[in-house]
Amino acid sequence: MKNDLKKLYRELGYLGPLDDESRPRGQAAELPPLDPQGLRRLQELALDQPENFFDFFRHHYQYPLTDDQIRSTLSELQKAFKNPAAYVKKLRDERKTRPRGKRKEIPAEWQIHSDIKIDPYNHKFEPVGDALGWVVNSGYYFLRERLNMDFPQAAFRFHNDFPSRFKYEMKDRQGRPAAPEQKISVALFSDFGTGLDHSLYIARNIAGLQPDYAIHLGDVYYAGRSFEFKKYFDQPLAPVVQNARFFALNANHEMFCGAIPYFASLDARRKAKAGWMKQEQEGSYFCIRSEKYQLIGIDTAYEGHGRHSRPAVNAWLDECLQEGKSASPPRINILLSQNEPYELGSNKFSATYNDLKNFIDKNLIDFWFWGNTHYAALFKKTDEMPFVGSCIGHGGHPIYKKEVVKNMQQHETERGSRIPPALWVDDSPKFPDQHADDPDWKNPRPELGNHGFCLLELESNAVKLTYYDWLNKVMNDKHRFRI
Repeated sequence: MKNDLKKLYRELGYLGPLDDESRPRGQAAELPPLDPQGLRRLQELALDQPENFFDFFRHHYQYPLTDDQIRSTLSELQKAFKNPAAYVKKLRDERKTRPRGKRKEIPAEWQIHSDIKIDPYNHKFEPVGDALGWVVNSGYYFLRERLNMDFPQAAFRFHNDFPSRFKYEMKDRQGRPAAPEQKISVALFSDFGTGLDHSLYIARNIAGLQPDYAIHLGDVYYAGRSFEFKKYFDQPLAPVVQNARFFALNANHEMFCGAIPYFASLDARRKAKAGWMKQEQEGSYFCIRSEKYQLIGIDTAYEGHGRHSRPAVNAWLDECLQEGKSASPPRINILLSQNEPYELGSNKFSATYNDLKNFIDKNLIDFWFWGNTHYAALFKKTDEMPFVGSCIGHGGHPIYKKEVVKNMQQHETERGSRIPPALWVDDSPKFPDQHADDPDWKNPRPELGNHGFCLLELESNAVKLTYYDWLNKVMNDKHRFRI
């Protein structure tokens, strides 16, 4: 591969191997970056099957780019491939002329972690601002899905193949079984794997809270590659994994590489390090139980995006939920998944909901937390949805605030539909609009939404939820559900 093309790939966010003798194009476990041949194939599909192609592209891109925006992005990449040296210079010149996130522009009290640079003008992973990076880093996944191409996949791990059956005793940080009167804290976060400033802050802030457990609900971007896991997930989360029992769910972006790096990361955590917390997770689903609670994480990616349709795994889930409810006294079942049963601003239920409807109808789920969609919200329990629901997909992937506000307003107009009403939605900006001690402060990126995580506290007689933003500000701590 020529040096100029390698430089272009680096500029557009691909940090993996770029050897000429690399794996077969488009067929590798480590998804390669899109090359000129792959781009031509995408453009041919756009010309030959425009309506189907653009709808397909939007579905997998998970953002409503217009047809013209998609065409323009593909055309821009064609220019870049035609003269990569000139395009690299163009990108670097643009970076020099746009405002920079200088530390002095950020109020000192927001610089909680001085070694992490806050750069408001970093557009990486933004659906519009980094569309070119997304196509380069994920383009072969789109092609592979569109053309039904085979690709290497990690073998699915079944509970029956492990002595634990993926059921683990809930413990505190000292390794003692959780007592009925003891409070256990669980940091829940999702869509974290970006390496952006807010993600790095979230990892540090979770570590600072010293929870008994930390659980990631999935998504390492762009494509769940080995180097992306290392740089955007394993390294920043090391202070968390060192001191808390850590579990991570599989998700659609992990499946871009067949979940091979996902399982490799999981296995690496299980290798005991001196002085580190012993990690227990063996597969992509699990049940952590005490006398009062069950935390049940499920894999809604391996069988297809948002699906939980494998009979043997649904039987395991039914067994766990039923065991929880048949205990004396019945346990509180807390379900964790990457995908949502419903979405803010929509009046439709998801494929995930349909796959799990039997468990919902039997009133086996008390709380359900999910990611995938990029916002934070808490939803009311209803007769049809007899569980408290919460989306926490705001842990890393950039958020456009106007999308959250639009969906929140739409959700209000749908009040009375089958979708539960929202108790709270975080519609705040990533950077505060005002600063008490600096009247000249101006939000550098008012279009961006906020990021954060949820601290779940399992008390002797209640479940308490506290939502923190990435600057460690408490955004909502008003909800404590008695059990």
